[in-house]
Amino acid sequence: MNQTIAFAPTRIDFVGGWTDVQPFCDEQAGLVVNAAFGVRTRVVVREMPNAREHADPFIHAACRRLEVKNVLVELTSDAPLGSGLGGSGAVGVALVGALASHAGKHFARRDIAELAHDIEVRDLGIIGGKQDQYAAAFGGFLALTFLGDTVEIEQLALDEHRVRELQARSVVVYTGQSRVSGDIHARVQEAFRARNPDTWNALKTIRRVAREFCHELENGSLDALGELLNENWNAQKRLHVSTTNERVDEFFRAALHAGALGGKALGAGGGGCLYFLAREGETERLRQVLRNMGGEILDAEFDLGGLRIL
Repeated sequence: MNQTIAFAPTRIDFVGGWTDVQPFCDEQAGLVVNAAFGVRTRVVVREMPNAREHADPFIHAACRRLEVKNVLVELTSDAPLGSGLGGSGAVGVALVGALASHAGKHFARRDIAELAHDIEVRDLGIIGGKQDQYAAAFGGFLALTFLGDTVEIEQLALDEHRVRELQARSVVVYTGQSRVSGDIHARVQEAFRARNPDTWNALKTIRRVAREFCHELENGSLDALGELLNENWNAQKRLHVSTTNERVDEFFRAALHAGALGGKALGAGGGGCLYFLAREGETERLRQVLRNMGGEILDAEFDLGGLRIL
């Protein structure tokens, strides 16, 4: 049976998230620094004569956009529900990549990312920026500049030692609390459009921190990244009260007393996964404390390859 298999990673959005979302990036350039994460989505496309149209709205929309018929599409994801890891972006990239390849269409990685985002926004009505799709398509460590509909990609060249050191001190924990990112996006966008000064000042802080983080990630001390993560998280919380809650705050208090230099909620916040950077030698203690609180540690490495199609 003729089949195509695609894998796409999720992402850790270190800093800069929300500056890739309109209307902020329509008026001022946004900057996000992220890394592809080895919690992946898998899509299998098989030929199936006279197959029915898929009930899943994402699969249905992607098949329609790519004019692919008579296929059976299976989709699985390692990401917990509402994780904040950009799971829907990974799904879209894997879907578009697999369906395009199955149909014999050649798409560049940028084109796959853009089409996957367009399907989410236009066909499914999901509010969000583009960083998830670009991380899933390209993999590795990215500095993404957003202005209007344009995206400038800088692939950060971290050497192997740097990647291993960062990996050894990184902890991603699922709080057990899923959330709907579109709801949080909608609330923050309302504050955008109302020209809420706290929201706009927070976004400017987030963008500045992203510039500093990018420099430190490539050339500076990893310890300096902890303070920048905290500054980004404090600004993120000022965007809207829904970005955090008591459960999330409890995790942060415990983590900062158990060896974390800094951290942030991944994605829109409000639950899902949290990222922490541990002090050197403190990673295992931090992981155990978070487990004791009922958190699920996601043991995956940074994904340097992005979308893979077999």
